[in-house]
Amino acid sequence: YWSKKHEAYMNRRPDRGKTVCIIICAGEATRWGNYLGVPKHLVTLEGEVMLHRLVRQLSEYKDNSIHIVVKEDDDKYKVSGSELYVADLNPSNGDADKFLSSQKLWNKHGRTLVFCGDVWFSDSAIRKILSYRGTDWIVFGRHHASKITGCKWGELFAQSFYPKDIKEHRANLHKVAEAYKAKSITSAGGWAHYRAMSGIPLGEHKIKDKFYNIDDWTDDFDKPEDYDRWTKNRKKAKGKK
Repeated sequence: YWSKKHEAYMNRRPDRGKTVCIIICAGEATRWGNYLGVPKHLVTLEGEVMLHRLVRQLSEYKDNSIHIVVKEDDDKYKVSGSELYVADLNPSNGDADKFLSSQKLWNKHGRTLVFCGDVWFSDSAIRKILSYRGTDWIVFGRHHASKITGCKWGELFAQSFYPKDIKEHRANLHKVAEAYKAKSITSAGGWAHYRAMSGIPLGEHKIKDKFYNIDDWTDDFDKPEDYDRWTKNRKKAKGKK
């Protein structure tokens, strides 16, 4: 899909001195279906569309360049303060393609942050991610079930890396994609990538290093049940105050 349109997009990117924030919205979202009549990234929570909320949160910090990665040019995903980027997709890579498809955007001059577009981020979580000063590749997520949101498993929310780790980052995404194609793993998503980056066997669920734990209302919405559980528990928690 690389075209003159992509070339023009890349030529106007203000990378130097800025953190490149990439919001991934190019997945298939098959588990969400058409619940509530909207894609999961565009669901409304507490009066604000989730994707718009994330763009607003990131826009409140200086020196951020915000890019929304999508499957096709879709006006629904155009959010003021951000740029829309149509992904160069290769579905055979499985979920690893969600990250590989944005590699043209990775910052060669500074920090890259990759956010999952189907995550509701608390303001505290955004502050922790944006203010993190480490320069090694790291993932931000929750490595256990949440007593706050009611989710019964860990989740991954965002990644951070600098130019020195781009080569390893890309190589491990390809490693995960190849393992998925060979059917030695059943999922090529963020957890498999984390294991590859941390030197953990791809089929072994284990938390080692390169992990920043965030345990609050921040959570991922893959299925309708995730939305229903989060909104129910959030309403209940607010009612107690």
